[in-house]
Amino acid sequence: MCALSFEARHWYPGGFSLDARFETASARVTALFGPSGSGKSSIIEMIGGLRMPDKGYIAVGGETLFDSATALTLPPERRGIGVVFQDLLLFPHKNAEGNLRYGMRRARRDGPEIHLERVAEVLELDALLDRPISALSGGERQRVALGRALLSRPRLLLMDEPLAALDDRLKLRALTYIERIVNEWTIPVVYVSHSQAEVRRLADYVVVLDAGRVIASGPPSEALAAPGAMQLKDASGPMNLLRVTNLRQEAGRWTGDIGGHRIVLPAMENAPGNEVYVRVSPEAVLLSRDDIEGVSARNHLRGTVRSVVEIAGACFVGVDVSQIVWAEVTPAAVRELGLKNGAPIFCLIKTHSLRVLE
Repeated sequence: MCALSFEARHWYPGGFSLDARFETASARVTALFGPSGSGKSSIIEMIGGLRMPDKGYIAVGGETLFDSATALTLPPERRGIGVVFQDLLLFPHKNAEGNLRYGMRRARRDGPEIHLERVAEVLELDALLDRPISALSGGERQRVALGRALLSRPRLLLMDEPLAALDDRLKLRALTYIERIVNEWTIPVVYVSHSQAEVRRLADYVVVLDAGRVIASGPPSEALAAPGAMQLKDASGPMNLLRVTNLRQEAGRWTGDIGGHRIVLPAMENAPGNEVYVRVSPEAVLLSRDDIEGVSARNHLRGTVRSVVEIAGACFVGVDVSQIVWAEVTPAAVRELGLKNGAPIFCLIKTHSLRVLE
């Protein structure tokens, strides 16, 4: 994988300052995660060469792109980096194929072998190539933008909130296409998002930002469980994203498995495949030392406490049920239930609290 070293300090006229440092060595997808205004897009622009830090050092794959100490600044066109912005920036006067071929005009000679026909196949664009951009849906335009960036044969792909304009259903499909890109061409990705669901689904390394500072970094299970990340209370706040497999119908209800646990799912508009992802807030997860009968919560997942994080008068408890489920409880509940690492516990979740991402 293509290692990225980033260190930058930058002061903005409005008073905001960025002071961030991180390194990724073997990650396929590195997520820059945090609330709006935390500095994520500024970092993307600096890596891509669209904004120069006041001070710092940026290197990709061992090649220095920016070094304030030596006054080295590699121009954007020589960095070998593909960029997908949230507004996509497609050429309206070109059809889908024309936009894709523009990426080929900027292709690196020493870049990975990537062909238009294969990109169109992987991103399911074959039937759309002759259509004008104005005739494409938001999801289709997003796939064209991904394909154009890919066809520049980059050594690194930057994605700045590329799914921001899509609804939840289209976001899930788009995440599948991004996963296909990563698996097919093994091009490392730096992915900007303020959605925990996207980050937990895609990333294998997370840099958590707040107010221009790195407040946590590491694998998602560690970085998103850090106290600083847990304190984020907007859309960036704690959220469970669980993978449910072996879907089947039982007595007219869709059910599936999380590890060895059966889980009852809410009604779905479309018949699912063999697996889906479900989202549930930590506030909707109840904890019990014993399995309780005669309660409205249909899902009873037995697990083991792996982490207890106390912040601002609340506690987040991470329970291993083959995946980590976070529950938000009071400090008093932690004491009364004896919640500590290694303690057995049941997670009770009402079916209607689950949001299936179709």
